[in-house]
Amino acid sequence: MTRLRVLLVTATIAGPIALSLAALGLGRMLWPFSDYPMYSDLAGPTVSVTRAVGIEPDGGERSLPPQVEPTGLVLHLNVNHASRSSDAPARLRRIATAMWAEYERLRAAGDIDGPPLTAVRIYRDTIQLATRPHVRSAALVTQGPMP
Repeated sequence: MTRLRVLLVTATIAGPIALSLAALGLGRMLWPFSDYPMYSDLAGPTVSVTRAVGIEPDGGERSLPPQVEPTGLVLHLNVNHASRSSDAPARLRRIATAMWAEYERLRAAGDIDGPPLTAVRIYRDTIQLATRPHVRSAALVTQGPMP
């Protein structure tokens, strides 16, 4: 084996190992998808989903139209981030109130159809995937504006 080939094989094997050990020692994540929730955690036996619903004057709940932001993963990340702050209840209430105001603004402009809402509730649904059928539980995170 030529000297160049030995050097290339050694660098190919030792390089990634050295980079991984250096990242581990420095506490750094070098995997390019580490920041994405889909890749940053191992999937466990349960999953959490954050959802928002509108509250009608009679107390009934209705799904918010997709035009009311934030939705989906953005809502989930915003609620997680706000939940970790020292003023979590106020921040979470502001998110729900902003969603309510956005719904009412879009409704008044005629961009969406629907009844007026008195509030928006944000729920955290926990789904146990390890059971058959899956067990789902919902916990109220916040509501805004407060009645």
